[in-house]
Amino acid sequence: MMDRWDRQRERLENMPAQRLWATRPARRRLVLVGVAALVLLWAGLVVIVRYAPSDLARNVYLSMFGIGLVIGIPVIGWLHAATRGGLSLPERFLDERQLAERRRAYTSAHRATSVVLAALFVLTNVVSHADGQLTLTVPMALLAPLALTLFATHYTIPIFIAGWLVPDPPPDDE
Repeated sequence: MMDRWDRQRERLENMPAQRLWATRPARRRLVLVGVAALVLLWAGLVVIVRYAPSDLARNVYLSMFGIGLVIGIPVIGWLHAATRGGLSLPERFLDERQLAERRRAYTSAHRATSVVLAALFVLTNVVSHADGQLTLTVPMALLAPLALTLFATHYTIPIFIAGWLVPDPPPDDE
């Protein structure tokens, strides 16, 4: 009997090539839409910093978060399918090419996430030194959304990189 991973691999490998993500330009458009959804989450943090504590900050952030989810979840699913399970399947089900693509995506994502964290560190230091004191007032309403946004960034960057870099599948033999 096939286990779950075998069924998922079969499904991903046998998808028709006439899908939304069949070509590299189409996958890159999907990646750009996914990045826009992620930027929406980061913009929501700016709204919280600017207007918290208030109902306006909460309502605007929740609206931005909802729109980001509605856009982002299908895009992530399509990108997982476009990479033919390169990031979602266990390593034992991948060939050498898929393993190399996975490692390249995770390595690049590690660098990108490090840049995001370094930018947050620099931004925090610049803001905390702006008034001459070494203190920074952080709204409590920012902590949970920041953790959620960092997790979303950490989770999605590898699939965005893989979706951007993966080559088109070879044409079917007739």
